[in-house]
Amino acid sequence: MYTYESFETLGVFTLLRPIFFIFLIISLLLLIKVILPITKMPYINGFTIANISIISAVVSAQVVFYNAIIVDETGLRRDEFSSYMFLIIVVLAFINPLVYFYKENKK
Repeated sequence: MYTYESFETLGVFTLLRPIFFIFLIISLLLLIKVILPITKMPYINGFTIANISIISAVVSAQVVFYNAIIVDETGLRRDEFSSYMFLIIVVLAFINPLVYFYKENKK
């Protein structure tokens, strides 16, 4: 039915799933960097942490919105796994600045 068969898996639209994986990996790497300051990087500060977190949450929300539109128009089922990844990204986007500023105030 579609040009590429990878658009759907068992009737579920999964084309946008790699975008969620990328933002999830970015958020996890950022959390690891915040928790384990192995080396002092001058370009990683509170402003950078907050901006990366906000951008990843906003773009992920837009992808969820566009995913819902595409699923509605094509008649496929929504991808629940992508929804769970979105929620994890939002939680990490909230936790990353909190952990960073907590550790900075502790010093």
